[in-house]
Amino acid sequence: MTPVALSLPTGFRPYSWATSSVEVAARHGLRLEQILRFDQNTPTLPGVPRVSLAQSFARLNEYPDGTYRELREAAASYCGVDADQIVVGAGADELIALCARTYLGPGGRAAVSPPTYGLYRIVTELESAEVVEEPDGAAVIWVCNPNNPTGELRDPAELAALARAHPYSIVVVDEAYFEFAEATCVPLVTEQPNLIVLRTLSKAFGLASLRVGYAIAHAEVAAELELRRAPASVSGPAARIAAAALREPRLDVAATIAERERVRGALLAAGHDCPESAGNFVFVHTVEPLGEQLERQGLVVRSFAEGIRVTLRRARENNVLLAALGAVSKTAPKGREAYVARISTETALRVSLELDGDGRTRVETGIGFLDHLLTLWAFHAGFDLELLAGGDLDVDEHHTVEDVLAGLGEAVSEALGPREGVARYGSAIVPMDEARATAAVDLVRRPHAEIELRFGGERVGGLAVTLLAHALERFALQGGFTIHLTAAGIDDHHVAEAAFKALGQALRQACAPAGEGVRSTKGLA
Repeated sequence: MTPVALSLPTGFRPYSWATSSVEVAARHGLRLEQILRFDQNTPTLPGVPRVSLAQSFARLNEYPDGTYRELREAAASYCGVDADQIVVGAGADELIALCARTYLGPGGRAAVSPPTYGLYRIVTELESAEVVEEPDGAAVIWVCNPNNPTGELRDPAELAALARAHPYSIVVVDEAYFEFAEATCVPLVTEQPNLIVLRTLSKAFGLASLRVGYAIAHAEVAAELELRRAPASVSGPAARIAAAALREPRLDVAATIAERERVRGALLAAGHDCPESAGNFVFVHTVEPLGEQLERQGLVVRSFAEGIRVTLRRARENNVLLAALGAVSKTAPKGREAYVARISTETALRVSLELDGDGRTRVETGIGFLDHLLTLWAFHAGFDLELLAGGDLDVDEHHTVEDVLAGLGEAVSEALGPREGVARYGSAIVPMDEARATAAVDLVRRPHAEIELRFGGERVGGLAVTLLAHALERFALQGGFTIHLTAAGIDDHHVAEAAFKALGQALRQACAPAGEGVRSTKGLA
């Protein structure tokens, strides 16, 4: 006999995950590499852990410290409150459910003002409480600030007044996008005990997969939440990485905010109804099925009855979306970055590259050792790189390897622009155990390559390393660079690693800002 689950509320709608990129591509006859997602409200690349990953994962056999003292102290310092005012959860989502479990029940009511984050309705209904729009008589008043999906920002003083006007209600202010707005209710929680603020590391910190969030509340309210909190819902490694991120926040929200205003300006100029936003996204009011139209082009946004929400990506990726919406930005994107998409009968490739990065990467070519080499290359160059490629690997890896390196050369060239204001030359010698590589680079449009990689065998892992010399020539020719690269050793794995590290180090030097104009006696590139 199958156990009978408790009935869900009439008309209950569970949380709906977005359609996967694989499904979108199949639905519209596209390649996976053609799909650009503007629907996640997370950064395009992960945050940089400020702690050793090896140390973080050294105690996987043990339960985490259930008090989360280190994480609570880090969050308290970040917010300027006491540690006993912090409650930790598996993302802000668990804390939303915890607030509902603590203050709602059968016959209760919770105020939700749509359009807003759908989880407020879900957790309210799961506690057998009623969802209403007006705050009068509500046990819980849910407020997303800045609001998801519209980006609207309410003054914290207004929310404090709301809490004072409803002293027997708990006002839960979800500040998932606080870092993009810098308006917060946190200073109010000590004097306003019916106010709870929620935060997450999924947005500005770029750590969504860790599932770490925290609540800030009056100490007595925090104690009530602690009594009902799951004992160890955040893993030890996640807690350690999150604590380090909060102690040394390394956020680049200024660039996101500037890009938000650029994109919004272009949308307004094209006649779209795009209100001010205080998040890492913009909202376009429309009754037309824009989401469906964009998806057919491989551009995935979040659709609502009131319009579409567009997550901000890199500037040149945002330009692809703007063009699809009939909008053209009159302001050139700032920063040295590039977006390259190449589709052929043999391969498909998408490259997003930022020269002034932190060495963050997402590389997926279907060839593990090539992914490894490109990750090393980007890290040592100091580039942020997202590269997705698919090819006829059922034949062999030749076309994929060649096209990936050619696409990278094109991306570096595009990001450099006219070659003005850069050092131009770079060189490096990199030892790798018994192997050694030497690289020298000239960026100024004299395409030539002298590549000598001395391998003893044909393959390392799934990669025919004998292809690398030709592929690196394509990189140089496509980018318009002169490259001299030699590497030799006993272990072919080390030879390849040393070569890509040396090339990355040389490019780091050559691409570094240096004065004005082109570093040439001819005065031109």
